[in-house]
Amino acid sequence: CFFFFFSNQNEDHDMGFGDPRTLREEDASGIDNCMRFAKWFLPHLLLQLSGFVFPLPMKRHPDGNRIWPQYRWEALVFCLRCLALSLIAWKRKLYNWALEDGSCSMIPLAICVLLTMASADAISRWYRLNAGMKGSRTIRDLTAPRWAQYLMSSAQFHATVHCLLTSNRLSVQIAALTVVQLSAFGMTLRRKGFISQKEGVLLYALVLLIGMIVIFDDLRRRSLFNIAIFFGNATAVLRMYCGVNKYVMWSVALAVLTYLLKQEMLHDNVSPPVSFVMN
Repeated sequence: CFFFFFSNQNEDHDMGFGDPRTLREEDASGIDNCMRFAKWFLPHLLLQLSGFVFPLPMKRHPDGNRIWPQYRWEALVFCLRCLALSLIAWKRKLYNWALEDGSCSMIPLAICVLLTMASADAISRWYRLNAGMKGSRTIRDLTAPRWAQYLMSSAQFHATVHCLLTSNRLSVQIAALTVVQLSAFGMTLRRKGFISQKEGVLLYALVLLIGMIVIFDDLRRRSLFNIAIFFGNATAVLRMYCGVNKYVMWSVALAVLTYLLKQEMLHDNVSPPVSFVMN
């Protein structure tokens, strides 16, 4: 997954999906493009499902960086989110749709984001009621410095904002999928004792950093960088420090982003400076 992404980081190639005009010509039957999409993404789904073959202890290890059953299900949910957003990006490439010019809607993206949250919460609730475990605290229960936990948590909010601003570049979605699957792989290495706790945390942080670099590059290319940074920081502060309900928060964020898109206000000079948000 990791090397496949980097081997296809070419604006024209975009993971082998090529020129949108060529795709539309092939879409006369629709079969060729469906088979092409399945060829690229079915192996990633099968890889995620293969993790359920191996037995795991029910309880999470105290160091927090060893894979456990609850996280395995949550990783599958986020993998499915990546695949769903990839399908949306593929359709946008196919028909040359873009959020920036109002030729497509944010509603499918919002549905993916909210369903992912609801599914993760349902998994957490099941394990809390049936296995006596705490809620989903993947990062907060990780044995790592507080500043590292804060940065990792913040990265999750920025990634969610980008989900709401998904473009037609499939390479961006495969980068997100790389984060999900390499994170689970790192936890497996830690559980097997192949890497230390410090190395496991470093690997997780590195994977998140790579994902954020790809996301920020995509936003910069589309002149959405400042507005995305603002929303990512704002939602992180509202959730982590103010305890705002995440469903309410993301619904409001969606409404505001939709309004800005309709008003054609998404440009580099629209959002407040990043220093204002960080301070």
